Amino acid sequence: MKRYLILSYLFLSTPVFAGDAPTDITGGEFEGFVNLKTEAYVLAGNCQLQASVADVFGNEIGNDVGADLVTIGFASGSTLPNADDIDEWTFDVDPCDGHDQSLKLEMDELFFGTSTNVSDDITLTLANTFKFDDKSFSPELSLEGTFGILEVKEAKTAVDGLLKGRDGSGSKTAIDVVSTGHLTSTSGSKNAYNITYYTPSLSGLEMAVGTSISDRNIGNNDSEYTTMSLGLGYETYVGDVVISLGGGIETANNRIKDASNCLTDDLSKADSATDADTLFDGLYGGTACGDEILSALGMDLSFDNYTLSTAFSNLNSENADTDVWSIGFGSSLKDVNYTIGYSQQSLDYARKKVSGEKVENKSTIISLDATKPLNENIDLGLSVSSSDMDKPSQELGNGPDNAWRAGVSIAFGF
Repeated sequence: MKRYLILSYLFLSTPVFAGDAPTDITGGEFEGFVNLKTEAYVLAGNCQLQASVADVFGNEIGNDVGADLVTIGFASGSTLPNADDIDEWTFDVDPCDGHDQSLKLEMDELFFGTSTNVSDDITLTLANTFKFDDKSFSPELSLEGTFGILEVKEAKTAVDGLLKGRDGSGSKTAIDVVSTGHLTSTSGSKNAYNITYYTPSLSGLEMAVGTSISDRNIGNNDSEYTTMSLGLGYETYVGDVVISLGGGIETANNRIKDASNCLTDDLSKADSATDADTLFDGLYGGTACGDEILSALGMDLSFDNYTLSTAFSNLNSENADTDVWSIGFGSSLKDVNYTIGYSQQSLDYARKKVSGEKVENKSTIISLDATKPLNENIDLGLSVSSSDMDKPSQELGNGPDNAWRAGVSIAFGF
């Protein structure tokens, strides 16, 4: 078992959203804003060494390959000649990605934009995010007024805009987990630009509706998805307790792939696999495929300076399904805001083993985040997380992974 000491020194910017843009701009003047996010870290934890190869295929499929494939859900006559000839399968390489105790510095992303009042009651915001890892830009636009908010943004859905209860989820982890945060978009919207309209709040009730507007989602011959998302939010008071509810649903109709296509793709993937993870993905269906339905619901209970948050999100497809549940508790003490969180994630494969045993990836995250404002532009922060990941594909390897991450951050924006 390989052991690492994780100490990360993070420089993170305070998030800036379209709704945070200045609203006192007059005469068509533009006012800009910039938010820079950088990170210096040392990743480590309790991670596995690369395991020796093993006969994973023989452990999952018996001597009668054709009969066993039918048992787990493939069509009669299915074969895996290439996979059947392999008797040594590799496992996940070091989940900590080889990081050692040396300090590393990364530029994460740069957020910048400008905002102006185009009329007495309409504010236009133009913003962009530059991601240093893949050197890509992600522009966005919003119009806000008495009519509500109209927003165009990559991967931002009505569900994402109104889901409550997410405090305590989404922390950075030392190893890959099923999902670091809640599920707020389908395959049809997460890599596409989406247009979303948010209604004004009426007696504590607000609604949002949206759809993807990238080329592949507007009815072209080579389209894959047609998406539609609906979000609902409601806030009320019971004595001194503020109750905030929010969530929604998104559907993604895959215009090309249906359940039978998913089975065909999986069979090809399993036959060409050389590592255990890809073999499991192909045999049992470990990726979303076909039509998808995303649903999410969350709640915040606030009293004085205490907040209890919880949320649940689910992505259901014609292949694998994913669940995320989280709970968080936040408060403030002597100008320090802190949140303690716990999250569970699971990936349910589409098919069971020959024995009928369920195939499931499971992960958990425990986190602590704390921030202290130093002035109106700078926050000092502390972030600690411990994560566990259990994948059945690694059972003959070194089994579950676990690691932790700790960091100090300075957040600034202007």
